[in-house]
Amino acid sequence: MTQFEEYVQEINELFINGHVKESYQLAKKVVTGALATDEQSVSMLQQHIALLEANGYANMPEPTAEKVKQSVERADESYPERDVLAAYIGSQDEAQFGRVVDELLAGSSEAQANAYYTMAEFFALAKEQEKAMVQYVEAIKLQPNKALYWGAFAQYVQRSEESPYLALRLIEEAIQLDGMNPRWHYIQGNIFFQLVTTTKNLSYVPALEAAWGKAKKRCTAKQVALKLAITQSIDLFTQWQKQLL
Repeated sequence: MTQFEEYVQEINELFINGHVKESYQLAKKVVTGALATDEQSVSMLQQHIALLEANGYANMPEPTAEKVKQSVERADESYPERDVLAAYIGSQDEAQFGRVVDELLAGSSEAQANAYYTMAEFFALAKEQEKAMVQYVEAIKLQPNKALYWGAFAQYVQRSEESPYLALRLIEEAIQLDGMNPRWHYIQGNIFFQLVTTTKNLSYVPALEAAWGKAKKRCTAKQVALKLAITQSIDLFTQWQKQLL
């Protein structure tokens, strides 16, 4: 095996194991660094890069070295940053909701990011996809070190079945920022499941099983709903495997 073939294999292995950022960066390095000699393989890598860049990989915000306190999921699966939207859902007071969002937008960058996240979740509930996507992007731009905003964006993309490649990149950042949150591993497993069922590429299965395994291990005793969701996903995947085989 030539060095170039080894690079191609490494790029593929990184991607199917959820290290999509590193896979993309290595592919760029190989193609632009004159490390490639096989035209067919170079073309394949260029297509790989083009696919990922079409999903926004080239323009993703980069987390910094700044330490940020990560959000902790409550037993009811909620987060403090979503309380403004939860209050609106309970009251349907649009005027009050608008005032609170405006106050957040006039505050610090952290408050502004919370405002954009709140609006993203609002538009997601309203099924206004384009508007939701724009707001999630603004949240991660303002607070790229906050796992919640990456994870919530990934979950939205995965549930809307828009692009598993974008969702995989987003959830990877959430996991790198807050690897102890079981929610992010659960979402990553769901994205791999989506990829397996749509592409019929069973190479994703080990990463899928590993992600859900990590999610189960990280659940606290109070996270009953999340534990149940993980179990249901595993059962669904088992049924899918039986139908396939």
